[in-house]
Amino acid sequence: MNNAALSSDAARLKAVRASLEAISPAVWLRAQDESGPLIEARADFGEIVMLARFSEHASPDEVAFAADAPDTVRFLLKLLDEAFARIRTLRPELQRNPTVGEPAARDVKNFAAECALKCQDARFKVYLEEKHGLERPLTDERVAQRVRSILGVQSRNELNNGGKASEAWKALRADFAAWLKAGT
Repeated sequence: MNNAALSSDAARLKAVRASLEAISPAVWLRAQDESGPLIEARADFGEIVMLARFSEHASPDEVAFAADAPDTVRFLLKLLDEAFARIRTLRPELQRNPTVGEPAARDVKNFAAECALKCQDARFKVYLEEKHGLERPLTDERVAQRVRSILGVQSRNELNNGGKASEAWKALRADFAAWLKAGT
């Protein structure tokens, strides 16, 4: 996410916190009178005030959702605060040891897409013909089938799962690069 989006989100979160603080303690209660469902709260001197009235078409779930809004927002802010605190404690560890948690997005490779592009490369087709016995005609489908066979996978998508398939692709890719270099 870019910095502009982060500051917009941070500003919105700050406004939500300020709004909740402005209505504190915000203990809202569902009630009913002869006119229908409503939300009440205690005012500063203990008197009960009506905050909102609902039409007779409002469902009990809608009334409950509105009445519970302050508690729901408090709960969600608490979860966010806990998550932010956890992120702050993990950040130094992730910088020291990149194997903790998920890799950064820039480090994730889409080997399946890379392989698909290579399979369309005429030089890669010739390489597979010379080094791995690919038979003519050198069609994209034959190349894809031969690569799946060499790598021991059913689908190129397996290359993105890590493990042997990813390592086999990296080795094949490196061998192709060496073959290209030797040919020049």
